Formats: sequence, structure tokens, C-alpha cells
Amino acid sequence: MMIFSVSIGANQGQAAAAASQIAIYIDGQKLYSPQAPIMVKGRAMLPMRAIFEALDATVDWNAKTKTVTAKRDQTTIVLKIGSTSAVVNNQTLTLDVPGQIYKGSTMVPVRFVSEALGEQVDWNASNKTVTITTSGGPVNAVGYVSARVISKNGDGRDVEVSFPRVSQESGVSEYRVLMVKSGNVYNFNLAQALSTSSYTSIRPDGDDVSITLSSQTRDVNGDLLRSGQSYAAFVLTVGKKGNGSLSGVSQTVTLSQAPTVPSVGAVSNIKVSDASDYGDGRDLSVSFTKAQTESNITNYRIFVVKTKDKNSFDLTSANKVASSNYTVVNKAGTTLSGNLSSSARDTAGELIRNGVSYTVFVMSVSNTGSYTSQLSAASSSITLAANAVSAPVITRVDDISNYGDGRDLLVNFNKVSDESRIGSYRIFVVKDSKAGGFSLSAANNVPSAYYTQVGKTGYNLSQVLSSGARDVDGSLIANGVVYRVFVMAVGTGSYSGSNALSSASSSIVLYGNGNVDAASNVNVSDISDYGDGRDLRVTFNRASDESRISSYRIMVVKSNQAGSFNLSRANSVSSSNYTTVDKTGSNITKVLSSGARDVDGDYIRNGTSYRVFVLSIGAGGYYGSNALSSYSPAITLSSNGYVGPASNVSVSDISDYGDGRDLSVTFKRADDERYISQYRILVVKNGDAGRFDLNDANAVRSSNYTAVTPNGANISKALASGARDVDGDTIRNGVSYRIFVLSVGTGSYAGTNALSSYSPSITLSGNVKVDPATNVKAADIGDKGDASDLQVTFNRAKDESNIKGYRVLVVEAGSARYFDLSNAESVPSSRYTPVDKTGSDLIGVLDAGARDVDNGVIKNDVSYKVFVLSVGSNGTNALSEPSAPITLSTKTAGPATDVNVSDVGDRNNGSDLEVSFTKAADESNVYAYRILVVPADKVSGLKAEAAVKIGDFTEAVKGNNFKQTLSPDARDIDGKMIENGKSYKVLVLSMMTESGKGSVLSKPSDEIKLQSNPTLVTRVTASDLKDEEVKVTFAKAADESSIDYYKVFAVPVGSTTFMTAKSIKEVPDSFKKVDKGSKDSYETAFQAGDKDIYGQELDTNASYLVYVLSVLKGDQASKSVLSSETGFMFVTAFDEKDTKDYTKNQLVSDQGSIYQVLKDSPQGTPGKSGDYKLLKKAEAAKANVSSKTKG
Repeated sequence: MMIFSVSIGANQGQAAAAASQIAIYIDGQKLYSPQAPIMVKGRAMLPMRAIFEALDATVDWNAKTKTVTAKRDQTTIVLKIGSTSAVVNNQTLTLDVPGQIYKGSTMVPVRFVSEALGEQVDWNASNKTVTITTSGGPVNAVGYVSARVISKNGDGRDVEVSFPRVSQESGVSEYRVLMVKSGNVYNFNLAQALSTSSYTSIRPDGDDVSITLSSQTRDVNGDLLRSGQSYAAFVLTVGKKGNGSLSGVSQTVTLSQAPTVPSVGAVSNIKVSDASDYGDGRDLSVSFTKAQTESNITNYRIFVVKTKDKNSFDLTSANKVASSNYTVVNKAGTTLSGNLSSSARDTAGELIRNGVSYTVFVMSVSNTGSYTSQLSAASSSITLAANAVSAPVITRVDDISNYGDGRDLLVNFNKVSDESRIGSYRIFVVKDSKAGGFSLSAANNVPSAYYTQVGKTGYNLSQVLSSGARDVDGSLIANGVVYRVFVMAVGTGSYSGSNALSSASSSIVLYGNGNVDAASNVNVSDISDYGDGRDLRVTFNRASDESRISSYRIMVVKSNQAGSFNLSRANSVSSSNYTTVDKTGSNITKVLSSGARDVDGDYIRNGTSYRVFVLSIGAGGYYGSNALSSYSPAITLSSNGYVGPASNVSVSDISDYGDGRDLSVTFKRADDERYISQYRILVVKNGDAGRFDLNDANAVRSSNYTAVTPNGANISKALASGARDVDGDTIRNGVSYRIFVLSVGTGSYAGTNALSSYSPSITLSGNVKVDPATNVKAADIGDKGDASDLQVTFNRAKDESNIKGYRVLVVEAGSARYFDLSNAESVPSSRYTPVDKTGSDLIGVLDAGARDVDNGVIKNDVSYKVFVLSVGSNGTNALSEPSAPITLSTKTAGPATDVNVSDVGDRNNGSDLEVSFTKAADESNVYAYRILVVPADKVSGLKAEAAVKIGDFTEAVKGNNFKQTLSPDARDIDGKMIENGKSYKVLVLSMMTESGKGSVLSKPSDEIKLQSNPTLVTRVTASDLKDEEVKVTFAKAADESSIDYYKVFAVPVGSTTFMTAKSIKEVPDSFKKVDKGSKDSYETAFQAGDKDIYGQELDTNASYLVYVLSVLKGDQASKSVLSSETGFMFVTAFDEKDTKDYTKNQLVSDQGSIYQVLKDSPQGTPGKSGDYKLLKKAEAAKANVSSKTKG
């Protein structure tokens, strides 16, 4: 096989050409690389890492052997620099241009790499552009989604969502966590998931995901998550082509209810205008002055109300409007403005359109339970109308040069259809972060110095901006900034002021060709006394050229490791272990956060010596080309005074009240208690302890901890009966806890607290022991598709004396790892199956209507685990270990495989077909097989449900692979005889039951058409010449060119099947030889005394079959072909009444010999079932048939 690189042109030289001549686009995005593309012998080459990683392949470079090994999914490419061959999945391919080293970069052919990875490559010679289109195959949904409540803020911070990564992440662009109100869960589908803009995005990194949502997280309707509302989570896997796959739903979670009090401030000065001519919400521009105080406002909602309804529209009405019928505006600046979207609707749910009078209200939405929302006064009314000028269409924006200003930006756009109404065009460059709010109204107000004016030419336009071109904010266009471009058609004459704005272009970032510069002069200082990252201030000088930099990363390194900390290590530091700082154009000062960590993942703390590095992160084409600063001077954080933590925290179960009085906590006091006012004992559920930190401890309400006054000694404290954990739940049996102690600063150290490490875990229990059930097993025993298919068995508790019964709990497998005794005890009775104790191990089948613990219907194709709760007589319960996962499914028979059919005969019936197939891999659900011969044109529409009703089939027993010729009487599925000249395919139906339920069809065989052998003779007949002599006639073969002569055999009826090989090798003298000639038919005769094939003389009282063998010439003799048989017999008398149903083709009148005993006619049509019986009767009678016998 030969694979060529992209051909640039025959006249290009042998040396590498200028990089600027060609551009590489992958899925419409320009590919930038540290070394620009080159041409070698007219072939396009790129740095190996740039092209492989852009196509999601991993790259390994062996410098010693100069070999590149790239892998993606199931494809492995091995390419040796300088070699004209490469290996793709163990297949050697030839290249016309080898990979090579150019200016220190390893260059590889673009087309070879792309096509080897299964992508499509196109070359545009006119503009020297290589376009790579990735395959973008389907992506999988995540296996499960789990959601749980972890705090009580009354917003998204309370929710943790976790899910496993998909097995193949190379085609995944992102995961989207979607929160759906529980009432909308069952109607939520993929189309809705793809269309919503309210989600939390997570980039794939090869690990399973666990994420805590933010206070600004919204549900798919655009509403902030709030207390008192139940939600469920979905995860949408989004492919790089925009395709997606939606997960199943998580369990539902409900955020805690928060109290409410007075209202927030209202907006003022609402103005509305008709700003465009789309005929929908994009035409409506709304501006307003924000509320004076926004600290308690999360955002604003714009309501468009039909003017006729404005008098009845109030705050109560506004709160009832569905989220799809208002527009959310985030607070920013003093005066907020923007155009609505094309899908914007009025409060009645109707799309905004021309010709309807509207009035606008704005609601200030409270972000706290301490204030209610507030509705503004009404705007003036407005009726949208059509405009007379249409908008231009931007077709492309490109980075075409390296000036670092507007000269790098090329804008291509299509002119408007009617330019007689416009005087010119204006090109606006808008920062990407502001493009969503850039409207026609905003464009009309941009000063002339901040856009580029272009005259109309009558043609579509391509415009390079000037060196002084600015964006709409007045900033010079520069490298490293993400922009979008708009073009406005400017009305003239009677259309003056009737302007029209295009949609935004795709985003673009301008880049240079240089290297990424490092930050310098890194310094650190200890500025506070929190004992964490807030004490550490970092200052550094920005890089000399920030146009190639996207951001900086501050990395805190223990001093003893600073000497070995290099760029490679810096690039591999986890995102949780550095602080990201955006560039500002100036030198930077940054105070780290309380949660800041060093590069080892340890919290920054007093008493440890650190040095600080700053990593410059390359942007765009310099992505991955990072630069590391020198390290700072060493610093060790300390404090003049110190609030120290308690230590050696331990806990024990000292009583049996079933509340906090059972819990005794002891701990060692802080080393120096002078700055401590009190200790707070914090009881935390074990599952939350790993993420419980100082911030969480400081936020715990006074009702949810136990305060202890320092006494100069170590402390032991039994909690009170009303003690609660940090979530506000009373302390009780059966819940696993860990204990923290918070040292609370006093005086000048107030607010400077310190948190201990947590204690060992403890679960309170009663003195009366309750044993769990064991050996829980679940089995799929039915095919009804509901819970009645699920059989549960378990061994009873070791001691049942304190148990009053059991509960069978079915849990989705993805949630099972979080399911503990506390969860089990809180499951409502409608979601478990109660089981009475019997004194024996138990087995049972669930009711058809049984539900899982999340109230979901138990159904096929969902993975479950089963728990059993031992319910104690004294309120102390015990939870079993879960069963192995089980997924219910409907049983079906296994399919037969490798179905084959061949033409092995020339009898023009089913016996010409030999069928073989491999039995099902698992025959446990197979009752029998049915072989179906199907006309080729009917195969595609045949389903198993219809196949079980077909009456014409050949049955095969299970147990062995099958290979057999069909019966001569075999018919196709239409009931027609199988014959030459028709095309068939064979399918095998695996029957699960005699009734056909659960039956499965195999894949069809290849198509077959039966054909006659041209050397086969036909119309073999036997008739009497005179007593004891039979004349045999037959038609010559269709093609006698390879035939030497013919042999005619007499075979006793009932003898072993007569085969061609037998007639040639074993009985060469027992036949009548007939030489071929120019006749259309031949004849010979058998007489009494002639011999049959066994060398025995013919018996006048016996019956014989006659065969004719076409004997082929020379080395073809072994392929000689035997005719169908015909019959004759020597008899002298026969009872005429026994022949009343026979034709003259079945009885010969002159001497009474019977022929075609097993055939109706010389052409070979199968005979009647009574023929052989008639023959036997004739032999027994030994009578003559009158020459006048009539059929």
C-alpha cells in the first residue's frame, strides 16, 4: 500500500519552503505550532507533537533510535525519522517523503498522520490550505451519576455530583453536569440536554469525576439551585463534533429550606427600543439602571408583557412565570443593556414578534433568604416593526501575519443582497467576553475611531485591518486576546439610520512566532497571621512580551526541593496545587488564598521554609511552550502569637442512651492556650470528614457544636443528650462519625482559629447486638421485565432473638457505595420489601410493583445491588453487605453463526443445497433450530417474530454444529419448491421455546443460485422393446466438448446410494458404454443376462434404477457427472385396477414394464408417495401387464 503526503505542486524545490505559504485547519480551527508548516519535495510537513496531539494521539519519542510512536484508541503508528516506510497497526506502509529534523523540530507528513488515524484530509491549491476533518464518532454515556447533599447553604454549594469517566475519552470534548427539577426528570431527554446553556462543564482528564457545584449553579431551566426544591443530576458526554450521549438519572436531592424576609432594591430607568430586524426577540433592546445596592441580588429577570396585560402584572405574577418565558441578566456596571435572544418569549409563552405592543418589567432576584425579590415599574410600550436593510454575513476571519496588530486580521464577509439602500459597511472587533451583549444599539453608538469603515464594491468583501485598528473598547488590536468580529450594513438616503448588524464571527486569537517569556524578580513576604496561604504575598515582574501568554501560575515549593524543581515538574503540577493569575499588562502582586497548597499538595502553613516560582503559560500556537521563572528568596511563615490546634483527639461509646450522652471525647490541649478563648467539639459524619476543613469549621452554627473552656489540662467531655453533628442532625446510633476540635482565637487573635486532625471513626450502638444477614444474592429468574424477575436469597442473621424482621432494599449499583445504615433506616416503606423471619435462610421473589430505594421502578438494563436490613426489636438495626451487581434482562435464544450454503448436486431440488452452521455459543436457551430457505429479495424484511410462524423449514437438533444436504422435498419460506435459476439465502432460527418466544434469527448466508451442470444428461427413460429387454434413452449433455463417452448403469432398487467415484473405480465393467455422436439423444438396451453394477445378472423378477454417467476426458475424469435415476423392472402380469391413477408417463403399455417408479416424468419431478409401494406390489405379483393397460 502507498500513502502520499499532501501534494503542494510539481514545481516546488527540494528544500523546505516558507512556513507562511500553507495553513492547517482541523475541524475549522487553525492549527498553530511552534514551527510553522514547511514543504519538502512539494509535500506538507508539521512538527510531530503538534499534529499528533491536535488529533488526540499520545506521542513517545525515542531520541536514540529517532523513532516516533503515536497511539490513539486502537491505532498505533511507528515512524522512524529518515525512513520512507512506517508501520500502522503492524502493517508496513510506504511514504514518498520521510519524516525529518528541521530547525530542531521533528517534522512528519500531514496527510499520512491524519489518514492513518482515520481522518479526512483535503488540499486547496488556490489558497494553500490543508483541511482536516475528524471522524467525530459517537461517544458513550457515563455509567452512572450520583448526587448528594454535603452542606446547607441553600444553593449549589450543597450538592456534590460524581460519576465515572467513559472508557474512550479521546473523542470527548467535555462532560456537562445538568441539574433538573425532580418533577421534570422523566421527560428530560438528549435534545433538551444539548439545547440548554445552564450546565457545569468538566474537561476530561482520564480520571473519574467528583465535583461540588457553585453558588451560581443553575438548573436546566436557568433557575439558581435553591432550598426546598428537589433535583436530580444528569451528565451529558459531549463529543468533539458536538454530538452527545446522555447518562441515566441520579438519585434526587433536596436542598434545605431557608427563611425569608424584606425585599431587595428595584431597578429604574427602563428603556426599550427596536434595535434590529430579525422579527424576533433579537430586535428588542432593553436597558436599565441597576439597583443601588446589589449585595443581596443574584441577577435580574427581564419580563416582556403584552401591554394589554401590564396592569395585572405584579411580583406574584412574576414569580410564577416559567423560566423559558423571561430573560436573565447578570449584574455588571451601572447601566445594564442588551438585546434579547431569538427564542425570547413574552410572559404568556409566545415568541416575541413584530406588530404586538409590549411593556417591559425587570425583577431584582434575591440571592439570600434574608430578602425577597423586587419588581420594577413598567417601561414605556413598544411595537416592533420590520427594517428595510438586511445584514451582511461573515464567512471567515483569519490570522494572516505577525505584526502583532490589526494588520494580522483578515475579515471576509458576503455583501447584502440589495446594496442600493446602504452607503458602506463597518467592521467591529469585540472581545469574546463581551460579544454576547454586543447589539445593533451598541454598534450604532461605537465611536468612528473604534471601527473600520469599508466601502461597498458590488462584490463580497475581504478586508485586512490597519495597524491602528482598535476594538470597540478603544484598545489596539493585539496578540493573545480572544475576539469576535461583527459587520454592520449602514443605511443611506431614505434608509439612513436603518442599519443592520451581522451575527458574530467565530472566535479568533492573534499569535506571534516568538517564544514564551518568563516572569522575573519573584519576591515573597509574610503579611498576616492566619497560619495558611493568606499570610503569603507574592510579587513578580510580568514577562517582557505577554502577547504569547494566557496566564501565570504561582507555585510554592518547599525550599529543600527548589534546587531540583524545573520546567518539566512545573508543567505536571496538579491544578489544585498552584494559584492561577491572569495577566494585567503590569507587574503583579498576589496574596494567596486560605486553601492554597504547595506543589506537593500540602496546605501552606507556619514553620515550613518555601521558595516560590512563577510559570508563564503559552497561549494559542504557543500552548504547551511554557516558561519557568527563577525562584524567590526563601520564606518561613510565622506569627507573633499562635493559636494552636488540639491534638490526639479520641472518642468512645460510653453508654446506651442512643444520643449524644453515649459519646465521650478526649483530646490533648493546645501547647499554648493564652490566645484561645474556647474549644469547639465538632461531630462530623464520617463520609464528610475527608473534605471538612477550617473554613467549614468556622461556619458551623453554635447549636451544632459543643463548647469547652480551656482549663490548663487535657480535656475529656461527654456530650449532652441534645448534641448535634455539624449538619444539625441529632447524634444517634448507627451513624459513623469522626470528631474535630476547633481552637478559637481570642483578643487580637479573634478569627484566627486552628483545627485539629480528626479522630478515629465511631458508630454508636446499643448494648443489645443485632446481627446482619449474610450471603445476599440476587438472580434474574424471569422475563416479565419488572421486579418479579428478581429473586433474592440470604442467610438469616446468626442470632435472630433480637430481630423482628428483615427489609430487602434494591439500590442502583452506582449509588451502592454511598448506601449505609443511616440511608437504609430512612427508606420509606413503599420502597423496600419486608420479610418475616422464619428461623431459616430465606429466598423470595419481589412483587411486580416493587421499587428501588429511590422510588424508581425496578426494570431491565439497570444495574442494581441488593441489601438486607436486619430490623432490631429495640430500634438497633444492622445492614448486610450488598449482593453482587445484577442487571435484569429478557432471555433470548443464542444465535447460530457462520451460516453457509453450497450447491452440491444437480437434481433441481432441495437436495442440491448443503447447509452448515455453528451452534449458538450458549445453547442453554435454545430448544431447537429451524433452517429457512429465503428468496434473496425477502431477506432484509424478515424478522424473528414473523419467522417463527413460517411452516416450511428444516429442523435441526441442538448440541452439535450442523452440516447436511436438505431434503429433495425442501421448500422455501413461500412454500415453493427449491429449483435452479432462483437466488436464495439461508437463515437459521434459534428457537427458545416451541411457541417461538425469545427466538433469534442468525445473520443470512451468502446468496446462492442453483445451476445445472452442462455435462449432465437429462430425460433418462427406460421402456420395453420386447420380453426381458429394456431400451434406455437419454438426451445428450448441453456441452459435450469435455465428454469422452457415456456409461449406463443398472442399480438394484434399495442398494446403497450410487456415487460417481464408485462407478468409475470399483465396477468398471458393469455398464453399457455409449459413444457420443451428432445425435440429440442416445439409446442402449439391457437384456436378461446383462449385469448390474455389482456384476450380478439382471433378475427378471427384480426392479432396477438406471443412471447415466458423463465420462470426462483425461485428468477431468474424476469430475464426471452422474444423471438422476429412472426405474425399470422385468414383470409379466399386473392388476390393472392398481394403475388407475397413473398416466402413460408412469406405465409403459407395450410389454407392461413400469418405469419412473420414483419419478412422475423423465424431467425428474418428484413422484407420489405410493410409487415405491406399487413397485413392491408389482414385484410380488410377478404378473404381466396387458399392452392395453390404460393410465
